[in-house]
Amino acid sequence: MSSVFDKRLKALENAYASLVNKKNVKEELGNGIFDRYSYPVLTAAHTPVFWRFDLDKKSNPFLMERFGINATFNAGAIKLNDKYYLAVRVEGADRKSFFAIAESPNGIDNFRFWDYPLDLPQTNEPDTNVYDMRLVQHEDGW
Repeated sequence: MSSVFDKRLKALENAYASLVNKKNVKEELGNGIFDRYSYPVLTAAHTPVFWRFDLDKKSNPFLMERFGINATFNAGAIKLNDKYYLAVRVEGADRKSFFAIAESPNGIDNFRFWDYPLDLPQTNEPDTNVYDMRLVQHEDGW
């Protein structure tokens, strides 16, 4: 017999897979310069299930969300080695932000976050107002 935990986990994993595998559809009317698509490439729901939920049955038997994600936005973007990367600001439900990398084979859909958020090294001067990251390719990488 399946537990509440197992049923919820299966439903969460199915919803996540459906979202990240959804083909984005180009809208018919454009302005002649760029194309618009029907779905956003990243939303809060694109963050991995294991970021938002404690997946341990013993500590979270009802599989309640433990870390709410409010939004994903203001991404820096780069195409590198035939993949598209976004450095995304991810805002938690507590309004605190962190950065994470999502990648896609085509830049239109199938974006997936890396397993872990970015770890920004600290300097002697405390960081303030670290917001919208930009990505630039240079001789050392990106």
